[in-house]
Amino acid sequence: MTDEKKQDFLFKVKKEITIERLRQAPPTVKISFGTSNGNFMDRDELIKNVQDNTEIGKRIVEIQLEYLKAFKSGLFMED
Repeated sequence: MTDEKKQDFLFKVKKEITIERLRQAPPTVKISFGTSNGNFMDRDELIKNVQDNTEIGKRIVEIQLEYLKAFKSGLFMED
């Protein structure tokens, strides 16, 4: 498998993880990103952005993975 194919595969896996995590949120959840001009997006809009590979969707994937890495490292654990 070439490096490009590996990167494509990893990105698809990251997207699926992100989409599944977003599906766990209530449908009424609303989130605003700095680039969205104060417009709030609901869960389904967030999922659509991830599926469509928009800039916001790519950022959502990055944020979710950063969160999971921090969680794994114990950052959110109480002493």
